[in-house]
Amino acid sequence: METYKNFQTNIDERGVFTATLNVPCRALNVFDDTVLMELKQIVKTIDSNDEIKFAIFRSGKPSGFLAGADIHRIYNIQDKAEAEAIIQLGQDLFQELATLKSPTLAVIHGVCLGGGLEFALACRYRVAITLSSTKIGLPEVKLGILPAWGGTQRLPKQIGASAALSMILEGKTVDAYRASQLRLVDAVLSESSLEADLIRFVDARLANEPLQIPERTWNSWFLDEMSLGRRLVFSTARKTVDREVDAYPALLAIIEAVELATYSTLVNQKGLAFERHQFADLLFTPTARNLIELFLNQERAKNQKTWINRDEEVAPRLPAKTLVVGAGTMGAGIAQALALSGFEVVLQDIEQSFVERGMSRIEDLISQATEKKVVTSEEAVAIRKRIKPRVGWENSDDIELMIEAVVERPTVKAKLFREADEKLPLHAILASNTSALPINEMAAVTGRPEKIAGLHFFNPVHKMPLVEVVKTEQTSASTIANLVSLVKKIGKTPVVVNQSPGFLVNRILFPYLDEAVRLLLEGFSVKSIDLDAKQFGMPMGPLELLDTIGIDVALDVSRTLSALGAESSPSPKEFQEMIDQGSLGKKSGHGFYEWEGNHRGKVAHSLAEQNAGAIDNWHINGEEFTEIQQRLFLAIINEAAKCLNEHVVRESWMIDLAMVLGTGFPPYRGGPMSCLNAWGTIEVTQRLNLLEQRCGRRFEVALHVAAHLAEEHGESKVKVHHDSIE
Repeated sequence: METYKNFQTNIDERGVFTATLNVPCRALNVFDDTVLMELKQIVKTIDSNDEIKFAIFRSGKPSGFLAGADIHRIYNIQDKAEAEAIIQLGQDLFQELATLKSPTLAVIHGVCLGGGLEFALACRYRVAITLSSTKIGLPEVKLGILPAWGGTQRLPKQIGASAALSMILEGKTVDAYRASQLRLVDAVLSESSLEADLIRFVDARLANEPLQIPERTWNSWFLDEMSLGRRLVFSTARKTVDREVDAYPALLAIIEAVELATYSTLVNQKGLAFERHQFADLLFTPTARNLIELFLNQERAKNQKTWINRDEEVAPRLPAKTLVVGAGTMGAGIAQALALSGFEVVLQDIEQSFVERGMSRIEDLISQATEKKVVTSEEAVAIRKRIKPRVGWENSDDIELMIEAVVERPTVKAKLFREADEKLPLHAILASNTSALPINEMAAVTGRPEKIAGLHFFNPVHKMPLVEVVKTEQTSASTIANLVSLVKKIGKTPVVVNQSPGFLVNRILFPYLDEAVRLLLEGFSVKSIDLDAKQFGMPMGPLELLDTIGIDVALDVSRTLSALGAESSPSPKEFQEMIDQGSLGKKSGHGFYEWEGNHRGKVAHSLAEQNAGAIDNWHINGEEFTEIQQRLFLAIINEAAKCLNEHVVRESWMIDLAMVLGTGFPPYRGGPMSCLNAWGTIEVTQRLNLLEQRCGRRFEVALHVAAHLAEEHGESKVKVHHDSIE
């Protein structure tokens, strides 16, 4: 057998050929140029060797089967001609694979995404292993592009157009059992008996035994097989994405590509050509460039080298045992996230009833994760065993990391850090989940300031992907390295920030929320403020967000951050009045809106509306922004520039990533600093000058550092090299 860099191959006495992919120096298998070339040679070998009766493709990595194409390679494609050539190469290769006379099988475990699933779809058979890590899907839409190695053509033929559209348009993944129900895989195998089950599956195929295929429902048959049903599927899909296609043009391209797949029973060249051309067009849209940069920067943020100076390189060490102090909503969420990722956790509070309430919250989270098949029942049992509740500080000698999540009061935090410094081992790191309070004041009451940092999770912990790692002037490189590694281990994205009031995300978000309150007080309606924010691309409006956060929490933050502004803020007074009336937002059922559980009702908070509006609409880059949008989002951009001026973070991409992950800032726009670069520093400065004249000194321009960066780095586009992430 030939020797390959990325594959190990062998053939047994039955004529069963196995190619095991294990790309060197990669945590996950990906398609790069060498993998494609070697796979092409393997396909030729299978085709020309009469001894091969059956071919198996599998992964040698515990992390999974195949994560798809190398995103760095995609990002660095120079023009449409190169894009089409690369897509043509993959399409031709998978077509050769699909037409081999020998049966082929993809053995899927862990991640099987994008080009990995397109590869598996080109095999005659697929099996999936029942692991909680097994995730199968075509997530290209999240990068602003479409699957183009045959994915939009083969997936509909395998599972039907209606199910395929749902998967591709949402970029969602399915587990092994759901893949079997969809008929995406031909069998589900257990990890414990994998090799024996695999032999039986292959022998059955060699003996021409029929597969046990789940029966189709009448609904899926109607939607996928009847012309009326298919018309309904595609007309509904077009209506569903109609409001989003300007921001995400890939959505309409995906619908048209899948529709082409339904015109024939075999994969046809017309459908493949459409995929190819659309990929080349979409790749160079602002949406795709921004989304791909965000993806690359998310990987960049998970690399310790991004945050540690070269002369401070240290080997990170994960804690064997962690302590979470404070069993409220945040503490319980943090403890559950740690235990889910394999950490031994102690959950501590000052009263037994508080601890019990926290454990009840954790149980709810574990149950939800089990129901959604994020974890198996066996894994859920193990997670529960990793969490030990307690009252008080006894038996703390083996704690290596404390994360406190107690009430946001400086005196309470200081008392806790004094106690922790006395009770915990000297090598233990002490971290605070505070959202705004100064970390150096907590460090000052301890004898280990180099081991004190912030570890700011966002609520709800199990959903929000960002964690701010906050360092003071005295926080050591090893402390930061350890915390960055911990955040990565629990599946979150770290952004390391220097201490500043509100740190990074909350500091930038506060002027946006404060401006919403100002707009309301000036006579703009709750609905118009929130609607304009959502039309800009935010997942919810600022006033609905305040209700969700809690008006009491917003008051605490506003008291800390309002002092930073050039003008006094009306927000603390307004929030206090709402609290005095019992209007705490969603948690009390009343805020800016009425609430029933998680359901938002009618507007509850309103003032006598005036003839508001003194700023003309702004036309820039083919878009038109209202006064509300200008005031809300230029407030964000201006504050983001201030954070660069003050070195809260070193580079603008860090701001963009944090704001997208931490606030839902529209990903297709790239982030606040990407908006600045897209709109142009001169144009933004002129508009801020107008807002300063009409609205006040809070809009005084703070963009000179951002402007310098934009010039120096070519609009601060990302330059990521292969060796910067692995």
